[in-house]
Amino acid sequence: QGPNRLLSERRSEQRRLLSAMGAAAPLDSDLLKLNQLKFRKKRLRFGRSRIHEWGLFAMEPIAADEMVIEYVGQNIRQVVADMREKRYAQEGIGSSYLFRVDHDTIIDATKCGNLARFIN
Repeated sequence: QGPNRLLSERRSEQRRLLSAMGAAAPLDSDLLKLNQLKFRKKRLRFGRSRIHEWGLFAMEPIAADEMVIEYVGQNIRQVVADMREKRYAQEGIGSSYLFRVDHDTIIDATKCGNLARFIN
């Protein structure tokens, strides 16, 4: 009864969200896809990779436009990313995990991040 009630509450919450958003957000909006990510985690496996030393592998089919995992790290600017990349090279860190979000924003998951940094 507990898990079923929780799922029912989540569905109800999503219906209230859709109702509140009205026609402003189509049913296939990125907002809804992101919201669904909270409720449906993908089966992933962390292990050795032939491309890089480590990798994150999908253990189920995942559609091209489907969210897999959130890339977590520190939000930094390009100037900071350039300095960190040089420092990481000097420290002998083989790989840095700098992910460009847009022109101004980079996420650095090198020292603090999650498994998303191992997606090849």
